Amino acid sequence: MKIQEGYLTEKSGAWIGHFSRWVLDSRTGQKKRQQRAFRIGPVSTLTKTKANSKLRERMVEELGLTADSRTTLAGFIESRWKPLREGTWRDSTKATNEELLKVLTDRFGTTALEDIDGVHMQAWLNDLAKLKSGSVVRHCRIFLKSIMAEAVEQGYIRKDTARLLRVPRLRPVLRAYLTEAEIKSILKHTKFFPRDCALLKLILVTAMRPSELFALRWKSLSADFSTATLTETVYRGVLRPFTKTTEEGDTQFVTLFIPKAVADSLAEWHSNAARKGADDFIFGTESGGYWWKENYQRRVLNPLADRAKVQRFNFQMLRRSVATHAQGLGSPKDLASIMRHRKPETAQINYVQMIDASVREATEKLAKALLK
Repeated sequence: MKIQEGYLTEKSGAWIGHFSRWVLDSRTGQKKRQQRAFRIGPVSTLTKTKANSKLRERMVEELGLTADSRTTLAGFIESRWKPLREGTWRDSTKATNEELLKVLTDRFGTTALEDIDGVHMQAWLNDLAKLKSGSVVRHCRIFLKSIMAEAVEQGYIRKDTARLLRVPRLRPVLRAYLTEAEIKSILKHTKFFPRDCALLKLILVTAMRPSELFALRWKSLSADFSTATLTETVYRGVLRPFTKTTEEGDTQFVTLFIPKAVADSLAEWHSNAARKGADDFIFGTESGGYWWKENYQRRVLNPLADRAKVQRFNFQMLRRSVATHAQGLGSPKDLASIMRHRKPETAQINYVQMIDASVREATEKLAKALLK
């Protein structure tokens, strides 16, 4: 490495950092170079990348250097940006964020931070908007702004070149919900499949997520099937003791109101179900386990769409259908309660969702509109 960048050696199982500094010789009045070395930490617990970061921090502290602006975007993300944020990511969020970061690094990963300007980033976002969904574009912009702002904060670059990035014109969104006629056709073709009928009716009036549906047990329902308490979720084959809006260890959970038309379908399924113990999954597999949503999509929803002669639909479309058809049936607050959307300022607050009379009324209206 160049002297001003320092270098690493290994000694007795530890990383040793080396760099030079110029000092004034009191005897001659001339500057002379002084070699500096210090122990950074054990090789067994520190990667070379992290050891280099600690070396750089020491040099910045002692020499007044700025951070290395030639660091690549990918290197900065891995060593300086992600460690500050990934500790708060859930497993599901982490997987999604890693995919989005790969989209960024595929384009800018090998580029030095100081070489990435706002024009390059905006042009890339504009092109990305022609190929990807609006959600991907928006999240990539958010990540770029966060990464570059952090690079300024840590002294890697002087100017935040992502500060003025704008969301470009996005591709028009095709209809992403089911019409009332399509819903009725789908439910008609579940007449002889009480499990699937109950599941679809439940999601169509409560907007339950698949991670919640497939973790739902019979003990989660009240005796008359009029309410459901969400305490667990299942994600990618792993059962988790929390939901989208709660954290592990919480003792307060979300309770949902179930209209009579859906409660009747749940009661019918209960009378036909082979497994109906308190701890059994309501919508479990034949072996008693829980479904992966991808398997249920392939084995149940896709064939059902073919039989009902409707466009292919999935769980996301079902939730969007709830939001679309619930508009006007209650107040905005009621719709937010039905969808269970979390606002940014209340993201970390866990509470029992009270079932207000107006929410019950709006949910009943939704059931009458879609399930009659």
